[in-house]
Amino acid sequence: MSSNIRLWAGNSGFLHWARTTVTAFSTERIAFLSALSQKLLSGNYSAALKALGFWLRESQLRQWQKEYGNDDKVILAPVGRVFIVSPSNVEGLFAYSWALSYLMGNQTVVRVSEQLTDDQQALFELLNSLDTQTAGLSEQAFISFDKRSDWTQTLSHWCQLRMLWGSDQSIESIRQIVLPAQAQEWVFPDRYSVSVLHLTEADLPKLPKLAEGFARDVSTYQQQACASPKWVFWYQTDKALQQQFCQAVDTCLVNAFPSNERLVASQYLCALGGTQVFNGNFSVVEASSILGCDQSLLGVVGQTFIDEVKVCSDLIPENVQSLSCFGLTKEQKALIASCCQVRQFSPLGQALSFEVNWDGQDLIKMFARHVRL
Repeated sequence: MSSNIRLWAGNSGFLHWARTTVTAFSTERIAFLSALSQKLLSGNYSAALKALGFWLRESQLRQWQKEYGNDDKVILAPVGRVFIVSPSNVEGLFAYSWALSYLMGNQTVVRVSEQLTDDQQALFELLNSLDTQTAGLSEQAFISFDKRSDWTQTLSHWCQLRMLWGSDQSIESIRQIVLPAQAQEWVFPDRYSVSVLHLTEADLPKLPKLAEGFARDVSTYQQQACASPKWVFWYQTDKALQQQFCQAVDTCLVNAFPSNERLVASQYLCALGGTQVFNGNFSVVEASSILGCDQSLLGVVGQTFIDEVKVCSDLIPENVQSLSCFGLTKEQKALIASCCQVRQFSPLGQALSFEVNWDGQDLIKMFARHVRL
């Protein structure tokens, strides 16, 4: 293996693997992921890794097998060789996409950042331990390498499916490397997420729980994840209730964001024409439309008041991903979805909960060939 590539877990001989013979939802791979889940849930791991463990519990894997594996007209089969480029701003995302590719029977190479986080280190140690016991990663590799090397090109020519997570700029750069004619590609570029909230006096008893959920959505990954809400549209909500909500959120965000970076971000939005209406452990800047959606802000949420639900869809940018909401009917959500490019709705507190249907795509089906019977 070249000196400019680092293997963190799995098998280093990925360029010479024979064609895979593993089936989708194989017993062995379900067992490996189940063992990983049990170790994460029972061990001394972070909340993020325990969330991964819960997501991979055996009952969930069996549910997916039942849901996707019982079609009398279609068989799901491995795509074959998969190359995943993971994002650096959401450190654990690679594990979710890898697990689904693995579950579908694929041979998978995942590129992660050269600078591992504590969670990534812990996860790779656990994966290596399980691999020693089961050889479950014989056709898997987690690697890092210098982006200036030719490894991205080599793996792009090797793969039958390339999945890219990252910024628009990084994805555009990699897409200049042409794939083989038979290869597929899925991309997950920059996204922007918002909240739409409709509160009434009757919702006051729910305010602490709603605020806790919103705070979790904002603070997880330091507001840098695509699904983190960065703007709130207040739909027919009294100003006093808005303020009470902000105060309740503030109590959940003690020491969540660096004060200096929060100050710079709020000043930036104010320079664009916004008005700061709340300042505490996080800041709120009000404007008639979204400001600075192309900037990476920290500890600042914008807000806009709307009288009609449809108005927010006119103000949401084209690259919108998630809309966390409260107080909207299904019909109102359908109206928003018909007028903008929103890819998923979520309750407050669950904006970053990873699902197989992500960014408007079914990831399980993405990692499989659909063989007609």
